Amino acid sequence: MRVVDYMQNSLIILDVDARSQKEAITKIVTRMDEEGVVSNAAKFLEAVFERESLGSTAIGNGIALPHARTQHIDAITIAVVRLREGIDFGAADDQPVRLLFLLGTPLKAVSEYLSVLAKLSKILKDDKTRAKIFKAPTADAVRSIFEHAEG
Repeated sequence: MRVVDYMQNSLIILDVDARSQKEAITKIVTRMDEEGVVSNAAKFLEAVFERESLGSTAIGNGIALPHARTQHIDAITIAVVRLREGIDFGAADDQPVRLLFLLGTPLKAVSEYLSVLAKLSKILKDDKTRAKIFKAPTADAVRSIFEHAEG
């Protein structure tokens, strides 16, 4: 499967206002809950924050990959949020984060999850792809960028 197959347009949210890591992640999980992707938003959010407490999920270049494996989601899902203003995620390169790719994964999908995370990381390492995502005007455009990046 391709990374784009784990994304749905309703979970690609552009130009979100958030002042903190906690607020940004909470907004993503709220949308996931509204879309019926998570069975227990509070427990899922707790799992994401628990993972964040282990160390920053910022990978540099203004991107973070918060994630959680939990029983409160039935299928691997990637929610994408582009923030209007960058926020501190404790990135090693000290750049504020403006793009978050939140991965929710069922407990049983370990190898599939690792594969998706690796593919996503590889795509996001490409400077041109990142630049396009930062400028994409719509959720459809973001999906199209991923479709093109994966061939």
